[in-house]
Amino acid sequence: MPTLEKQSTINEIIDKLNSTKIVILTEFQGMSVAEDTELRKMLRKSGIDYKVYKNTLVKQAADHLGVVGIEKHLIGSTALAIGKSDDLITPAKIIKEFSSKHQKLKLKGGILGNKVITSDDVNTLINLPPREVIISMLLGGMQSPLSKLLSVLQAPMRDFVTVLKAIAEKNGTGETTSAPEEAQSPEDDQKSMAESNSDQQTTES
Repeated sequence: MPTLEKQSTINEIIDKLNSTKIVILTEFQGMSVAEDTELRKMLRKSGIDYKVYKNTLVKQAADHLGVVGIEKHLIGSTALAIGKSDDLITPAKIIKEFSSKHQKLKLKGGILGNKVITSDDVNTLINLPPREVIISMLLGGMQSPLSKLLSVLQAPMRDFVTVLKAIAEKNGTGETTSAPEEAQSPEDDQKSMAESNSDQQTTES
């Protein structure tokens, strides 16, 4: 059973995981104090918390929340970049850009909702088009009622990366989606009803 101090840290990790949509896991072994300070400053400026935790405590917090498969990323030193909003891209982008200049910082993967994602999934998030473009692409591809769009947007978080990756790949091929059918105006509806009533009267007579 964890000591009171360890349990307090586990509870802290649980609270942080519950308060965000995405967490980026990094390995920082070999980074200098100056590099670590620079990274923390960049993340803090964007409202992102950056904390170092023991792997065993992160694992216990993840187990408590039902996050499966995180142990494969809990090797060596581990720090968590924790977003504080619905912004899924900024934490990943800052870590990726910093690691490209400072090779001692390594991107392990992350947690999106309650799903463990790989470094490749994180790169997919970074390369996604802006949120407004994604929404436009989804709306442009609707051939059935908007309830279908709602079902996509409400899909379980475990399917989120797969959906976004498919959108990004489709966008990359230059494919276009057809626009939704134009909705009828009230005047068109009234005209259709009048024609329907006229047809019905003719049939009865």
